[in-house]
Amino acid sequence: MRIGLFSDAYYPIISGVTISVATLSKELIKLGHEVIIITNGHDLATYSENIIRFEGARLPMKGMREFRIGKVTNKKIEKIGKLNLDIIHCHTEFSMGRLGRKAAKRFNIPVVHTYHTMYEDYIHFITKVFRAPLVIISKWYSKSFADSADKVIFPTIKVKKAFDGYGYTKSSHIIPTGIYLEKFRKINYKDEYFSEVRKKLGIKDDDFVLLFLGRMSREKSVCSLLKEFKKIAKNRDEIKLLLVGGGPDLNFFKDFANELGVSNKVICTGMVPPFEVALYYQISDLFVNFSITETQGLTYIEALASGVPLLVKYDDNLEGVIHQGINGYSFTDDLDFMPLFNKLYNNEDLFNEITKNSSEATIERFSAENYALSILEVYESVLKK
Repeated sequence: MRIGLFSDAYYPIISGVTISVATLSKELIKLGHEVIIITNGHDLATYSENIIRFEGARLPMKGMREFRIGKVTNKKIEKIGKLNLDIIHCHTEFSMGRLGRKAAKRFNIPVVHTYHTMYEDYIHFITKVFRAPLVIISKWYSKSFADSADKVIFPTIKVKKAFDGYGYTKSSHIIPTGIYLEKFRKINYKDEYFSEVRKKLGIKDDDFVLLFLGRMSREKSVCSLLKEFKKIAKNRDEIKLLLVGGGPDLNFFKDFANELGVSNKVICTGMVPPFEVALYYQISDLFVNFSITETQGLTYIEALASGVPLLVKYDDNLEGVIHQGINGYSFTDDLDFMPLFNKLYNNEDLFNEITKNSSEATIERFSAENYALSILEVYESVLKK
């Protein structure tokens, strides 16, 4: 079948949505289907045969200026019509999502929609005032867009529960975004690669490394992580915190680490190339995260695939991912972080067992291939109707 994937975020923008769309496209093509990605233009974009880009204006909000937004015009809709798509799959509710929805309505093409982002968690990017009304509007708009689709996919039970709260009552599917698990297996890399990265970052062989990998933005609760890190790193020079990723608040976090007096133990890499990401997991001992704004949290799966146990704040998106005391620990109160860390750090046998279990945990359901096969089942069910 001919499938159109509509997304406002795509390379060179790095995000969970970008990775999800790229993975789905690659796996569907492997299965013999034709895939066309419809997205926004970008100054640094590269072009290929199966990508259509429409130019748009930069978003004016701080921290989101890399994204574009454009008008939905008849000319664009007609261009989509000429693609002769069998399925339109929207991965956004905005520019490209609206374009996909309007084209679907005009040309009678079924629509599948994946809801990726909890927008109420990002209102602070837009304004510091009138937040309550904007949260209400964001929930209403998200629900109304989902209502307009033939089928809706949620990446986790957390997102489905949120939509239940919005009043969404139509049937839906929970399909977690898949990742290429083998990409993160340690056996696929030479030891000298890890040594080079550690040397570049100033990490000693006997250092114990905590890793946070993600967008450096305040909703990720990095400040809470830094506060608790200060407690566990006191008088322990061998403990380091590695912050991997770029974002609008990276410098803010650097300044905050300096205020806390731990800047000499906090290493910030900034944005790293996607093909290098696996190396940062492999040089780390423990994956840490205090965020409860993730819709899925692919980094948790990547860490486990890398054999790195988790010590993270609990959220519904971790259901079926973390197994308490087996591949890591979760906590609900920030004050529980330090006792759990000490439990792992001071018990070598326990830590080794949990590390061993991490790579052996049941994560095959998160494979890229299973992701595409599950999505394909949804497409086929829609087409049968």
